[in-house]
Amino acid sequence: MSQSVESVRRQVRAECIAQRCRKEGCSVVMKGVPKDHVVVDFDCRALSTASGKRCDYLFLGQQGTTTWVAPIELKSGAFGPESVAEQLQGGADMANGWLPTMQCFRFVPVVAHGRGIPKARIRSLQKATVTFRTQTRRLTLIRCGAPLAPVLR
Repeated sequence: MSQSVESVRRQVRAECIAQRCRKEGCSVVMKGVPKDHVVVDFDCRALSTASGKRCDYLFLGQQGTTTWVAPIELKSGAFGPESVAEQLQGGADMANGWLPTMQCFRFVPVVAHGRGIPKARIRSLQKATVTFRTQTRRLTLIRCGAPLAPVLR
C-alpha cells in the first residue's frame, strides 16, 4: 500500500471508509480505478470534522508514482454551481490535512450529476475551480452511474 493511501487509512476511522460512492439516487462506478485506493465518506458521523461545507466522498488512489486526489460530489437533483465548488473545496481542504507531502499528484474534482441540468448551469459548473495545494482545477462533470476511471487518466 502506498504512503498516501496508508496515511489516510490510519487517520480515518474504519466505518468512514467506503467501498463505493453512492448517495440518494446517484453513484460513481469504481471499476478500473487503481487497486491501491481508499474512499472516504465525508457524511460518516464518526468522522471528526469541523462543521462546514464538504463533498460526499474523497477518492485517493495510487498507481506507480502517481497519486490521484479526487473529491467527489453526487447530485441527482437540482443544485447551484457555487455551492458544489464550495463542497468540493471543503473536501480538498480536508484531504490536504490528511495527506503527506507528495511529489507527484493529480487533482481531479468530480461532480456526478443526474439528467435535466440546464446548459447554462453546466457551463457555470465547467468554469468553477477548486484548489488542492499547488493545483487549481476546473470541475470534471460526469453522469450519475458513470465510471470514475476515465476521468483519472
